[in-house]
Amino acid sequence: MARPPYTGWDRVALTLNDHDRVHTETSQRAMLSGIWRGSRLAGRLRGAWRHEADEALKPVRKDVRRLATEVERLRAALEQTAIRAARGDRASAQVRSIMELNESQRDRLVDLPALLDEQQLRAHVSHAISTAALRSDPFEHIVVDPLFPPAVYDLLISAIPPAAFFDDHDPIKPNLVFPMTFGPTLSTTVWNAVDTMIARQCIQPAVLEKFHQPLQHHYDTVFGPAFRAQANALPKLSDGGRLMLRRSGYHLAAHRDPKRSMLTCLMYLARPGDDERHGTQLFRVTDDREASYKQTYYPGADGGTCELATVVPFRPNTMLVFLNAHGAHGATIPADAGEDLERYSYQFYVAPENAALGTLIRQLPQDRRTMWQNKNRVATLKPNA
Repeated sequence: MARPPYTGWDRVALTLNDHDRVHTETSQRAMLSGIWRGSRLAGRLRGAWRHEADEALKPVRKDVRRLATEVERLRAALEQTAIRAARGDRASAQVRSIMELNESQRDRLVDLPALLDEQQLRAHVSHAISTAALRSDPFEHIVVDPLFPPAVYDLLISAIPPAAFFDDHDPIKPNLVFPMTFGPTLSTTVWNAVDTMIARQCIQPAVLEKFHQPLQHHYDTVFGPAFRAQANALPKLSDGGRLMLRRSGYHLAAHRDPKRSMLTCLMYLARPGDDERHGTQLFRVTDDREASYKQTYYPGADGGTCELATVVPFRPNTMLVFLNAHGAHGATIPADAGEDLERYSYQFYVAPENAALGTLIRQLPQDRRTMWQNKNRVATLKPNA
């Protein structure tokens, strides 16, 4: 039987009943919430949950650490594999070059005794250096042109080893230091002779004589006038000899070489077609001062202002020699000079023998002696450094 329709009072009663039910449920929830907050049950449950979660995640964390270690080990292994592969390719290229060049250059070896005759070379080089004009702007330097007899210079160019024999630390500025113990026979024979016999026996005595007077003033500056005679008596060496290969993007900021290097000799090995603009920049330095440490010195970083005075052209069979006393030098090959560009040169320093120089420095007054300290020592002594 159908239920009769609700009357208006019935609807009111139902509404009141629903209101009472909602009020009761709200009151119960409020009471339970108060009990929950007033007790430590919530904290205990949260702690229990965190503990259980931590326990459950421990194996996961352990696996993550293990996987991270394994990934790092694999990464290192891949790097080493790549390095070994590159070295293998490099060694293969070197061996192939040695075999090919030893075969093609065999006839040139016959001419070496005559072309590398020490007495004749010393006479030629000494005359070339002694007759070169000594310039004082922006600092004392000479440009020897030509340095060698043409046949000797051609031999040096032919004996430049392939790039694979230079170090691979920086593709823009690789070097080859001496003695050269592995390479084509012509390269090792000729360039070891350059670094020993030609640099030490032919060039070094001649440039020391040429720069004798400027060196006296330099000795007075770095040692003191009272020690000039001892400075002149120091045994001198040709030091740091290396073949230098420079490519596009090379930049060497204005600087002076390490203080121990009294003279820098830079032999340009330009080949036909090489751009002579890629030579050496010589700078005047305003507010110039003596370096307060013995390493390479950048005047611009010490309050000086470097102004480009001239660029010594990169020309065949020439050598730049300069006094490492004041001013600065640098070099730049633009990045857009060509991806195949290669500029070769040979450089060495004329410097006192280390032990003898150390003995002299220990005799200097304190104010002079501190000017020969390490750069990092100077930095630690500066206020607020």
